[in-house]
Amino acid sequence: MAHEPAAAREVVSLCGRLPLAVALASAQLSLRPHHSVSDLADSLSRGQGAVDTLRVDGQAVMRTALDLSYSCLPDESQALYRRMGLLPANRHDLSLLTALAGNREDSNDAGHSSDIAVGTLVEANLLEETGPGTYRFHDLVQPHARRLGEEVEDPRGREQTLRDFVDWCLSTAASAESILTPSHRLWGHSFPARTVRPAPLDGPDEALAWLDTHRNGLMGAVRHCAQVGWHSSCWQLTDLIWPLFLRLRPSEMWIEAHRLGLEAARRSGSRQGEGRMLTSGAIGLRDAGRYTEASDWYRQALELAAEDGDARQQAQAISGLGHVSLLAHRIDEARAHFERALQLRVSIGYQRGAALSRRRLGETALAGGDLATAAEQLRRAGAELDSLGEVYEATRVLALLGHVLDRRGDRIGGVQRLQEALTRFRTGTARSEHWEARCLEWLGQAAESLGDKAESTRHYEAARDLFRRLSPVDAERLDDRLRQP
Repeated sequence: MAHEPAAAREVVSLCGRLPLAVALASAQLSLRPHHSVSDLADSLSRGQGAVDTLRVDGQAVMRTALDLSYSCLPDESQALYRRMGLLPANRHDLSLLTALAGNREDSNDAGHSSDIAVGTLVEANLLEETGPGTYRFHDLVQPHARRLGEEVEDPRGREQTLRDFVDWCLSTAASAESILTPSHRLWGHSFPARTVRPAPLDGPDEALAWLDTHRNGLMGAVRHCAQVGWHSSCWQLTDLIWPLFLRLRPSEMWIEAHRLGLEAARRSGSRQGEGRMLTSGAIGLRDAGRYTEASDWYRQALELAAEDGDARQQAQAISGLGHVSLLAHRIDEARAHFERALQLRVSIGYQRGAALSRRRLGETALAGGDLATAAEQLRRAGAELDSLGEVYEATRVLALLGHVLDRRGDRIGGVQRLQEALTRFRTGTARSEHWEARCLEWLGQAAESLGDKAESTRHYEAARDLFRRLSPVDAERLDDRLRQP
């Protein structure tokens, strides 16, 4: 293996760093001297990987190796291993593992016991530590843990483990929402008393990072709730992870979660949940370019809100229809929708909503080439949002205003506002990679208009690199722009 160090490291990784698996892999190389380490790595990466490939006398032995490793564990670590295997997640926090270990009370003894159980799994190479207090199964190990969980845990135990997982997702997502988008919480929205403590989140950067790194587990929890009929938890969790959708724009996850959430809200009989799933889900459909379906969801939300006499939700749906019209370049239609939404929001004293409607009217004026009106609407919207402490929304308006001022010929004022917004979007309460990319693109346009090719290229490349993860269509558009002479 010394002649192919990179391939050797890949083999060790594909073997889950389990000593027996690595020894078997070495034995296979000894028996087949004409095969390279790269050939073995390629073989292990296909099919069922090392579980199926590593054999002795024609018999697969990895399951036996994992069974032996498991049998040597203390009872507490065995139970934790099985319960972790049941979860539809690829990342685990110590706070969750404490709950799964059966230690839900807030005591030093409980935490210490969980640390020992987790540490034993790490020492046995059955669990990998990925960061402070965060862990994952190797792909080789997770199916084994899942099989044991399904075979050894009784039905009540399996259900309790998954309920604890969902409750942990709900409680931690609620904490993240309260940090990142406190005004998003539904009025009167509360949860039953939970026995599972949330993961500790220290500020907006940590809250958004938790949502981002746990997105697969959160989606797994939504799917599980839909599958087993935990309808309220299904739509509530979808609603609580709104900051993830808003800031990071994972379109397919956004749409799938809201389809499941909408059906769950209807099955649970929650009209409030149904309305929220329709309007929030429509934004995901709109962002994915599915304008016809988005409009249909907004119209359903509008009909529901009209039946309930809910002016605030009516305004939300009308504003959504306006945004679809704006994206379709139906400027007059968009303006009429936004003016109607503004009228409704003012009539009920909804200041934040009114400011957001003015922002949309500013965007509509910009799209129509009326830069003076755009600047006026955005200045007013920004001042109102600042006064309400809406840092994220105010920063979006600041970026738009900077772009408008640059378009009007105020290069210094425009660039200054865009740079300020860019700084805010990179950290803290306003953090958003999507809007960071938009600011960078607009700064690229500002530099290009001044003839600074090097500066514009630098900004366009930075924006494209962000969009590659968030929006491949936008990344491709910027690639086309960069190819232009």
